[in-house]
Parts: sequence; C-alpha cells; structure tokens
Amino acid sequence: MWSKLDTYLFPLGPGAKCPSGTFEFHVPTRKMEWSEGMFGIHGLRPGEVLPTLELFMAHKHPLDRGQVLSVWAELLEGGGQGALLHRINDIRGKERRVFSALQAVAGPTGQVDSVRGFMVDVTQSLRIESQDAASEAIERVYAHRDLIEQAKGIVMALRGVDGPAAFDVLAAVSQQRNDKLRTVAEELVNAAANGKAAEHLGALFIPTDP
Repeated sequence: MWSKLDTYLFPLGPGAKCPSGTFEFHVPTRKMEWSEGMFGIHGLRPGEVLPTLELFMAHKHPLDRGQVLSVWAELLEGGGQGALLHRINDIRGKERRVFSALQAVAGPTGQVDSVRGFMVDVTQSLRIESQDAASEAIERVYAHRDLIEQAKGIVMALRGVDGPAAFDVLAAVSQQRNDKLRTVAEELVNAAANGKAAEHLGALFIPTDP
C-alpha cells in the first residue's frame, strides 16, 4: 500500500526531515484518502475535513493549479505515472513548495481505477538551499572586496596615491583589458607575493595622472 510511504524519511538535515504524506483517489466512487502526513502538509489534523479531489485541487497555488490539473487529466485518461514540483497554500494561507509523484492504476476493464501518490514538502529544504547560496555569494563578495583592498594598498604604496586614486588605477586597467576588477586585483596581489609587484604594476596600463 502506498500509505506505507508515509513512514519513509526524506532527510533535510541532522535530526530533521521533509514532511511527507500519501493519498489515493478512487475514480469510480470519487472518494479520496489522505494519510496523516497529507493532512499535516495542508495544515490540518486527520479527520478535521473530508478529503476530496476538489479540496485537494483547491489548495493548489492559483498559478500552478492549471499545470496540476493537466497532469491529472492526462493520467486519468491514459494511465501511467507523473511527477511535478508545485506550490500549495495550506489552511492558513501559507505557501508551501511540494513535490508530488503519481501513479494511475488501471482496473480490470483497462480504465483508470485509482490514482495513488505521495507528496513531500520541500519548502524548508529549498529555503536552506537558497540561504546557503546567498551566504556563499556574500562570502565571495567579501572575499573579492578584501582582495581589491589588498591591491589598492599595493598601488598606494608603489604609486604614492590615496585610496580612491588607487581604485581608479585598478578600475582603468579592468576597463581597458575588459577584465573583472577582481581578476586585476588578484594578479597584482599574486605578483606582490612573488616580489614582483612593481614590475607587474609597470606592465599594466596606468593613467599618467591617476
């Protein structure tokens, strides 16, 4: 039974997991069954409402509902399997991102008799991924800033100019070479580490009046 999938773990991190649930829609009777996890994903408690296909679809995000309905219509007509990532709104209106996998099962007549599936709430997982990506981007920005500050210091020492003028030197080189400012700064810092800062700086395009 698909309901046993309710016991499956979808790891999110140490001591955490993605909420999951299973469902089954009986086509001839139009009855729908939800596992406890399905109620939870929708912000409900088991028995609080009678699950129906209409209720199931009503919780789909308005912008995603058409896509979900299209997948269901195709499965109900021809059978097979389907999966999709979409959004739902729980009973409190909170938006959740979920992954659903479905299987349309044919009866003795060859017609689709039921649609079974499971749903995994990946909202927190995607949020953590986005936060990690943002943190990495911030770290890169700060790393680049430190590198540029080091390069500015080298220009200031070798050219006898102040900070803004040193930055203008690096920016002018970056523009002339059509290179990123970070690349120009990194090359100069690496040259300084090898004791060749003055030689490297002299080979770059340097404005006559920085």
